[in-house]
Amino acid sequence: MKAIFKREMHAYFTSPLAYFLIGSFLALTGLNFWNMNLVNRSIEFTNTLNALSSFLPFFIPVITMKLLSEEKRNGTEVLLRTSAVKMRRVVLGKYFAAFCLFLLMVLFTVVCPIILSFNMNDGGVFPWAKTVGGYIGFLLLGCAYLSVGMLASSLSENQTLSAVIGMVVLLLLSFVENIGTQLGGTLGSILVWISLSSRYADFATGLFNLTSVVYYLSFTVVILFITVVNIERKRWN
Repeated sequence: MKAIFKREMHAYFTSPLAYFLIGSFLALTGLNFWNMNLVNRSIEFTNTLNALSSFLPFFIPVITMKLLSEEKRNGTEVLLRTSAVKMRRVVLGKYFAAFCLFLLMVLFTVVCPIILSFNMNDGGVFPWAKTVGGYIGFLLLGCAYLSVGMLASSLSENQTLSAVIGMVVLLLLSFVENIGTQLGGTLGSILVWISLSSRYADFATGLFNLTSVVYYLSFTVVILFITVVNIERKRWN
């Protein structure tokens, strides 16, 4: 797993992809930070994170699109399936590499709340606890989205198609809450409950919900398990 992780991290940073993603994400963060915090004189950086979360369905699939589809295209997937390395280790190694790139993108944005904290009025207290909670929720949402991106990458040998599949699925998941709200009743309540975006709303408002943490982690594990099963199924076929 460690070798797979190192290989994927090396692949990210020896190509323009990582730098393009980091640069684009920081530019988007800067625009939202300027508009929501500096222009409006707001110290609530969680609002900016909430706005950024709506763009994750577009960034995450680009991070994960090549992880498994490239193995298919190059024919190395067969070697991975027939090697002594367990497929779950391969998937986890690739997943952790994708998460580290995502984590790096997010860490660069910490400069924004630091700027806000230094520009507080005399006697003002910056809401660091709320901001940290918002970051935790943002990372957990990213974890769940990354697992979906990994699954999408295992479905096609075409990187672009894998990215499109991931984007479509994540956008649909983003609208589950709205659909549930419109439907109402028992089905609507269920859709709202399983919605990834509705659970992030708790963190965005400064509420640390342990149930939501468990849900995000469980969702991630289940989707990664399905990814492994999907690849292993081809071995037995």
